[in-house]
Amino acid sequence: MAIIEAKKYELSLGEVTLESAKGEDAALLILFIKKADSETDFLLRESDEFNISYENEKKFIDDKRKNENELFITAKIDGEVVGTLGFAGSSFRRGKHKGQFGIVVLREYWGYGIGSKMLNLLIEWADNVGLVKIALEVDADNERAIKIYKKFGFEVEGILKYNKHMGQGVYKDSILMARINHGKFK
Repeated sequence: MAIIEAKKYELSLGEVTLESAKGEDAALLILFIKKADSETDFLLRESDEFNISYENEKKFIDDKRKNENELFITAKIDGEVVGTLGFAGSSFRRGKHKGQFGIVVLREYWGYGIGSKMLNLLIEWADNVGLVKIALEVDADNERAIKIYKKFGFEVEGILKYNKHMGQGVYKDSILMARINHGKFK
């Protein structure tokens, strides 16, 4: 994983620190994921589906830190993880120009610009390493996120019908979005 050194930003709610996840963040990340999964239906996993040990989470983080095609950013306020952004690229030649990411911010921190700061950091990193395309899937009804992605230059590439099963015969569509860095075509 590309290593992002700590960057501090002053927001209206206080100071937020963005940096690459470290093995010692494992316990904080487990708490964060369990809380985030219970707060919103916009995530793929339900809260009772995340069952990982500290050791396995630490290994997951440590493995990501060794992969140059990956990025795993944490956003912390007062030592608590309040957001994450994970990016996975390909190691194959035909896919090295692109990757896909997911981003999560705890509900109580929505609207303060934390997601935008993480997204900006991702784009800056992607442009610096020569990536042409960064992509994502977003629930079609997540209007707030779609608006932010469009603000950062992401465009709709397609719709995945019935992409997420919500239970009891209810399904959600997802939108595929991507940002193309036309200046990086080679």
